[in-house]
Amino acid sequence: MDRVRTVRDVLLRPSTESELPRLSELTEVVYGVRREPEVLRWLLFHPGPGPEVESSVAERHGRIVGHVASLHCRYWVHGGTVTGAHRMLWMVEHAARGRAGVPLAGRTPDTDFEVVLGGTAATKAMLVMRGFREAGEALEVRLSTAAAGSATTRPTGLELVDFDPAAAGPVAPPDTLVNLAEPDHLAWLAACPEHDGLLFTLERSGEPLGPVLLYVNQANDPPTGRIVHMPCLEEDADLALLAILDRLGREGCAEATVLATEDGLLRAAESLGGEVFYRRPLWFRNPNRAVEPVRFYLTYMEGDLAYRRV
Repeated sequence: MDRVRTVRDVLLRPSTESELPRLSELTEVVYGVRREPEVLRWLLFHPGPGPEVESSVAERHGRIVGHVASLHCRYWVHGGTVTGAHRMLWMVEHAARGRAGVPLAGRTPDTDFEVVLGGTAATKAMLVMRGFREAGEALEVRLSTAAAGSATTRPTGLELVDFDPAAAGPVAPPDTLVNLAEPDHLAWLAACPEHDGLLFTLERSGEPLGPVLLYVNQANDPPTGRIVHMPCLEEDADLALLAILDRLGREGCAEATVLATEDGLLRAAESLGGEVFYRRPLWFRNPNRAVEPVRFYLTYMEGDLAYRRV
């Protein structure tokens, strides 16, 4: 990616930590919800292990009028690992959209592919211009933890145990793009300053199926939960959800949300009374045709979405 360049009277350059208060203002202007500087620092400038993040601002006449970031994440597909980027905190002041929006859209990370969720009509036009295609839907599903009540009276063989970073579960179907669920990435997500992060390993009769990451928002009354990551399961996804909902219920949560980009997880959630309350298109850009998944099982590609939907 070009680090610094000027398009007409707009300067595009890397953002700095000193600009976090201004970026915090932009989140309120664009999204209607203010994200405090400490949250943006965690998201964009985290020290130590965790995903690579490229954060850029658009500056016009000495004033920051826009921002976009790309969070890099490793995925598994067709028997190998690839690196993808998820655009996040793509925000431009209304008066500057014409001048700053398009140049920010052109910031291209050095990864195998890119994913974007949703966007306005103008955003979609820019994505198509940049070579993105609509590859599916990303659905936000709300679940009641009460669904786990009756299930806990019968054995299911699935349970959440203490997180073991060395415990890897079965490999997902080869044609499905899934998050690699690396321990460092999960630990970074679990450290989100807005919520309590809970890391577990999901087991079936003592055999590991993969990691589970949950958020609990204690600021709500009663607390609410978010299933940030759970393994891609070809069977027993409903039982896995029951074990997770039971745990969130014991944390005091009345309900929880989960992102579903794959039919199996959606069916499992709906079988437990899950309700789809938000839909957005999933945009995919694969410039070198190196990654051609048939299905998408995306979880913590959410970067900035995982903590907004709690």
